[in-house]
Amino acid sequence: MRLFIKKLFVLAPALFFLLFAAHAQKQVELLHANELEGDVLNGIKVRKLKGEVSFKHNDAIMRCDSAYQYTDRNAIDAWGHVRITQGDSITLTGNTLNYDGNTKMGVVRGNVLLVDKKTTVITDALNYDMANKLASYNTGGTIKDDKNTLTSQKGLYSTETKIFHFTDNVKVVNPTKGFVLTSDTMDYNTTTKIVTLHGPTKIISPDGVVYADHGEYNTLLAASDFKGRAKVEAGQYTLFGDRVYYDEKNKHGVAEGNVQLISEKDKLIVEGELAYYWGSLGISKVFNNAVLKNIGDKDTLFISADTLISLENLKNSKDRKLLAFNHTKIFRPDLQGICDSLVYNFGDSTIYFFTDPVLWNNANQIEADSINIQMANKKIDKMNLRQNSLIISTDSIDNFNQVKGRDMTAYFTNNKISRINVIGNGESIYYVLDKEKLIGLNRAICSDITVRFKENKLQTITFIKKPEARFIPPHEIKEEDTRLKGFKWRIKEKPTRDEVLHLKKEL
Repeated sequence: MRLFIKKLFVLAPALFFLLFAAHAQKQVELLHANELEGDVLNGIKVRKLKGEVSFKHNDAIMRCDSAYQYTDRNAIDAWGHVRITQGDSITLTGNTLNYDGNTKMGVVRGNVLLVDKKTTVITDALNYDMANKLASYNTGGTIKDDKNTLTSQKGLYSTETKIFHFTDNVKVVNPTKGFVLTSDTMDYNTTTKIVTLHGPTKIISPDGVVYADHGEYNTLLAASDFKGRAKVEAGQYTLFGDRVYYDEKNKHGVAEGNVQLISEKDKLIVEGELAYYWGSLGISKVFNNAVLKNIGDKDTLFISADTLISLENLKNSKDRKLLAFNHTKIFRPDLQGICDSLVYNFGDSTIYFFTDPVLWNNANQIEADSINIQMANKKIDKMNLRQNSLIISTDSIDNFNQVKGRDMTAYFTNNKISRINVIGNGESIYYVLDKEKLIGLNRAICSDITVRFKENKLQTITFIKKPEARFIPPHEIKEEDTRLKGFKWRIKEKPTRDEVLHLKKEL
């Protein structure tokens, strides 16, 4: 016990010194004043200081024209040309200062200016936490650095991390890049010049408009990386995606998840799961469940494929094309089809089908090595079939009328075949009916043939040059008489609207 007491007496001076030093470190130290007067106000001891007043507290120096120092409370009130410096980079000026040395919290009011190297905060009232090096305002403020000017109703700035947190009526202006950003809530890193969004945001630039709720915007590169449902308006296109990256300088965008690329001018919507956009090249690519919707006055044309590519001639806005690759399907009420690849030329309203194309128009199945359709006023005007052309149509009792040739041209009226011209190697099979009764079968071979339809039914066949024809009565018709070479009824392959739109059937 005596040994313990002896050690306590030995340690006591050291403990007392440490406690005193800790207490002294918390006290605001008066460095200088031209005049000093002691007084008591409302029972509180106060030092009244005038002329070139300066204080020190930890690593901060505070200067002013006059001040009251409350030594018992470890606080000061300062007036006139208030100036606080902390470290080698922070300078805070204003008209008045209220500072609590115990909490290390200061409130500066009137013409407040906080300067941190190249960053300046301008406001009417600023709360400054010297311990954590945090500055905040809630009466409106302006922040300027070497690149941007920011304004907001409320703001919080860390002089250590160099990051601002803004809320309420946030606005960022960059005169050099020519963009204006408005937001509800955002962070701004003064070192990297990156804005991080935490609420509804709109970015207006010379190249377009961006809307987003979450993500980042690099003000140096004018590049966006947004999460959540984002929207980019660039030229005549509008791009949507669950995640959108957009480089305004290079006009390059990438969208992921529920992607939509819309051209209101051309009444086009392209959808998919992944999209790339090169505005400077006029190229857009959409992958994964890609679908194009060409909105018509009455009917919409749907085109789906593994990959859809839009090509725009930047020198001629009318020269635009859509390319579809792999497992291509089309649908609208009067036309369905499949092929490997497709080219839609919007300039002359022509659609080209390649690699095993098959089209269905009402009761007609149309095949050839390649097919192109000429549209007029959103309706099918003419169809050109090249090499190994074959058209199969069903009659009222489900017989297959067939016309075959090297090349064909089909003409349409109100989206229905009205005439077919067969050019070279023509062959035909035509069932003769009397109402619903089969009279016989006509088979003919002729180089050139003209077939006419009425109300979507075969009406007449005209043979242009010396036909070889024979009429077969019903009882003499054999199976081989009913099919031309290459015949294959592929109705099960005809795509439905849901298949083209990648809609899953409900179980």
